[in-house]
Amino acid sequence: MRPLIDPAEAERRLAALFPRSAFDTVLSSAQAGWAISALIYAGAVVDDEAPTVWARPTTVLWQQESVLAFHTTDADRAAWRRSALKGQAALQSLLTEWGEHHEPKYRDTSRETLRDETFKKWNELGAMRRLAGLPTSSSKPTWALEQHFADLFDPGLQGDALNTAVDAWIARHMAPGQRLRAQQAHLLHKARQAVQVVLPDGTVRTLEPGLSSLIIKNVVEVWAPRALQQPVVLTISEPGAKLLVSDHAVLTSIGLSLDVNNILPDALIADLGADPVEFWIIEAVASDGPITDSRRRDLLTWAEGQGIDTDDCRFLTAFQSRGAAPARRRLKDLGAGTLAWFVDEPDHALRWDLYWPSVHPRSP
Repeated sequence: MRPLIDPAEAERRLAALFPRSAFDTVLSSAQAGWAISALIYAGAVVDDEAPTVWARPTTVLWQQESVLAFHTTDADRAAWRRSALKGQAALQSLLTEWGEHHEPKYRDTSRETLRDETFKKWNELGAMRRLAGLPTSSSKPTWALEQHFADLFDPGLQGDALNTAVDAWIARHMAPGQRLRAQQAHLLHKARQAVQVVLPDGTVRTLEPGLSSLIIKNVVEVWAPRALQQPVVLTISEPGAKLLVSDHAVLTSIGLSLDVNNILPDALIADLGADPVEFWIIEAVASDGPITDSRRRDLLTWAEGQGIDTDDCRFLTAFQSRGAAPARRRLKDLGAGTLAWFVDEPDHALRWDLYWPSVHPRSP
């Protein structure tokens, strides 16, 4: 089955495809984002080379957060789908086996909005297919996402690749007038929503809009002044551009030469107040990408190639919240010798390690 996507991330991508200032909001609402996640969970994606799994609106409405978060194997997903298509009693029986209460995200009374507005408009835009030959009032499962549309919600599709895929889909599936409206809405949104970061030296940098940029902003403006003695931001890497944000004098003073075309963390911050200088390698997790053991090894290799002593490297994975879906899903994968920090709890951090650390321990 396809990789699962967090509903909030699905909603964000829908808003990029169908900006709310230019399109009906039912195309990119929170319920629409939930629908994408639920349909992909159930495998309701058109497959012209194999039997397609079709869904009802209740496939979306009856889905719940605990199932999306904790019952994610292919076997679990197939079992949930079969039970949901049989009816609420069968679904409740399965959830009882799993130790879950049935806590659907949406009430059945909202099925008309989903079916007659969101699904219908997606169908008109070529994003969704309705099984032909059945009356509109049929109770049989009749809906599935088109493959090319579902491909846009692969969580592994990020950054420039995602932007390119979204632009290509818009060019292929929207009429000229719709494309123009989408383009203008994107330009206005970018101008209004760009994230401004105040660096420790007072310099202001503008980052692309998005949750990842907001997390980085908080790392720079909130975490760094609390955790470090004399922080200097050396790099911030964005989907659209990899930026060196420190001047050459600082880089030269610490003997550092950065290759932005190689593997690059979301941010690199040096603590010039430490002796020797410590280099904090930081990843901001808006949907995925924490510093795991394997990612830590890759980053150490990258740092060594930049002339950074690996003994001076520190690692931080930043999340929006402990309760956010990416944190619930990926905290278990944190690499040894790394910290996790949360924007909404700025005075605390979690450390995963093999020993009780001092304030700034050496990485093992």
